[in-house]
Amino acid sequence: MFSCCTPCTDVLGDQTKGISVEFLVTDFDQELQRLFPDQYDEATTFMQLADLLWGSPDSTGRRHFTRPVDLFGHVRMIGRSRKGEAGVSLCAAIEKLFPRSVSGATHFISWSWRYSIKKFIRALKEYCRVHALNTLDIFVWVCFLCNNQFEWLKDGGMDGVAEFGTHLKKIGKVICVVDDYVASKAVYFTRLWPVFEVFTACSEKLDVELALMDDARQRLLEETLIKASGAIVVNVLAATATDPEDEKRIKALIADKSGTANK
Repeated sequence: MFSCCTPCTDVLGDQTKGISVEFLVTDFDQELQRLFPDQYDEATTFMQLADLLWGSPDSTGRRHFTRPVDLFGHVRMIGRSRKGEAGVSLCAAIEKLFPRSVSGATHFISWSWRYSIKKFIRALKEYCRVHALNTLDIFVWVCFLCNNQFEWLKDGGMDGVAEFGTHLKKIGKVICVVDDYVASKAVYFTRLWPVFEVFTACSEKLDVELALMDDARQRLLEETLIKASGAIVVNVLAATATDPEDEKRIKALIADKSGTANK
């Protein structure tokens, strides 16, 4: 067992921590099934999981954590960043219970909370298989798991643009988990944060690779190259963020760096 009084941290020196793909495929999926047997299935999204764990958001997007579910003990543990208050990232809690499942992040994951949890995990597992990578050795930085949501969703004191940019540059490799290769149909391209992450990664000349979800991957295999390439056209101006201020700031940054937000 863990000690809830031992301070936890989400970085290893200057290195950002990540969770192994193997852990997501096995223990994470199994624990969700155990905790939420009637609510966790193929369609359950990370947004719905956030509601189950931390309560529904209010009109400002804040969650009040009135009766949080203590997944892996993250509610009881004390971190270094909240001035002695309990509440750490799921990553920090997982490290206490499964130390081999957390290490320096090898890949930054660009994705959406609106994804099916099971499809998301399968996409990462398939990415590892295709690239001949051992799921035990690939440690992914996933904002839902690696950010301290008590700080982000309850305290509300984090600068998302600065934080995500810092993690991107530290990790240096990005996997875009995309739900559909047709941009007009993909949740991924309607959300401004993942679009911004790809833009930042390309601006910084970081390695960026694609992991398609299983149903889209199968359809792409059956598609012609001309039709597939024509489907991948992204309208940045149409993408949105939950926080209107984030949306304004991100679009202004993209426009400033590229000369046009729709390039």
